[in-house]
Amino acid sequence: MKKILFVILMATCTISISAQKKNVIIDVSHDVDTIYTYVNPNIFNLYKDIVEKQMGANLIINKDKELNEALLSEADLLVILSPLNRERVTTKRDLTSVERKDIVNYVQNGGRLILFMDEEHRVDMKAFGGNDIVVPFGMEYGIDLPPKPNAGATTVKSEVIQNEYELSYSGSRSITGGTPISRMNSDAAPVHGAYVKLDSNGKIAAFGETMTGLMMGGVEATFPNGMKVVWKGKDDATFMKELMEWMLK
Repeated sequence: MKKILFVILMATCTISISAQKKNVIIDVSHDVDTIYTYVNPNIFNLYKDIVEKQMGANLIINKDKELNEALLSEADLLVILSPLNRERVTTKRDLTSVERKDIVNYVQNGGRLILFMDEEHRVDMKAFGGNDIVVPFGMEYGIDLPPKPNAGATTVKSEVIQNEYELSYSGSRSITGGTPISRMNSDAAPVHGAYVKLDSNGKIAAFGETMTGLMMGGVEATFPNGMKVVWKGKDDATFMKELMEWMLK
């Protein structure tokens, strides 16, 4: 009898622990998923390792579903990776009116969002709806900054990230408002990423490029002219892990 009770107790504990797992949704539904593996062939494996093995959470890769209230109700954290091809031909090119409304409501009601918004030559920000998401929280995307090929970015010590990390950066659009998380490596040191924390416990972090979200640090790229480059950003994966962990607190 004791043995049976012990087995039941262990099964109950296992179910309870499983139920407590957080859900992290990585959204790539506004571009073809192969564009992301083209720039970093290991991107989805990296997210799987960080989210599932290191953080002990559930990873959901959303490739085609609308980010509506029903789907967002399953998310403890939503990470939106910007489209990377301005001329993409996809079923859902830009954020739908439902997505814009429901994502804002999700954050306002305590949800957690990380948004990567790339440069204008890769995504029409106005059509995509980036500012429809961040402006309600006191941030705003602007025009592209002058390109700084492989300049890299550096974290700003804050409640989000306590260590100084090297992040990938080769160009971005401007972003104003919020509290800086990271800055581009240059004399002017424009903001690379920023965050806002709400009284509702909602959190939003916004970035003006996507290289960091794609964890491209250390990846070798070959340009059409044959030139090769290894992207700076050796700490991208560590940074993304710590950022997601802070978001889930």
